[in-house]
Order: sequence, then C-alpha cells, then structure tokens
Amino acid sequence: MLLAVVLIGLLALPYLVGRAVRVVRRQCELIAEQRAEQRRPAGATVPIEKVAADLRRLRAQLEARENRPGSTGKGMRMGAVRTAYLQVLAEACQRLEVAPPRSGPHWHTPLAEIYRVEAQLRERGLDVRPVSLAGSRAA
Repeated sequence: MLLAVVLIGLLALPYLVGRAVRVVRRQCELIAEQRAEQRRPAGATVPIEKVAADLRRLRAQLEARENRPGSTGKGMRMGAVRTAYLQVLAEACQRLEVAPPRSGPHWHTPLAEIYRVEAQLRERGLDVRPVSLAGSRAA
C-alpha cells in the first residue's frame, strides 16, 4: 500500500511542479506590472510614435526569433519578447480605443487575437509591421 502511494506521488510530482512554476511566474508578472504602473507618473504619456516604434521593433524581434533555428533558451526568450510585445500592444489599444487581445487558457494569448488587434490598429492608422515589410506588402 505504501509503495502505491509513493508511486502515485512520484507520478504526480512533475505535474505539481509545473503548476507551481506557472503560478509563481504569473505572480511575478503581476508584481512587475504593478511596479511598472507605480513608476510611471500619473500624467505622463508616451507619444504614440514611440509606442508604434516599440511595436514594430518587438514584432521584428519576435519574427526573427520564431524563424531562427533552435537555440538554447529559445522558448524563454520567445516568451519574454512576446510578453513585452503584448504589453505594448495593449497600451496602443488603450490609446487608440481598440479592444485589447483577450488571453486564452493559462494566460496564453492566441495568435488570432493578436492578428485581430493588429488589423484593427491598422484600420486606425497604426501599422505594427516593420516598415520594410509593410511597404513591400502594400506594393
């Protein structure tokens, strides 16, 4: 009987550790967001040109990392760049009165939501694609 309990505990351990890591990661993200909000002065707003430049830069980094062959820590770097991109995208949505991307399960934002928001921002005059790609697609 004791052996069965130990075996079940060992089988459940990876799942429990994974859940704990996700919870801790989300809490760290929430703390970082709260600290960023506290650091930002109440009346200070970033110019929309800077937000657009940040979006283009982060989107280019995201595409470059996605297309790069596997490297050490690729998933973690992709997650960091994607999180930064989503934060700046949400700020642009707030400034241009567009519904921000909705998160799916486990705080993951589906690509369809990101594409929807990018299209709505494009309709409002903010193209988030890098300038070289935006110009070549329009031609």
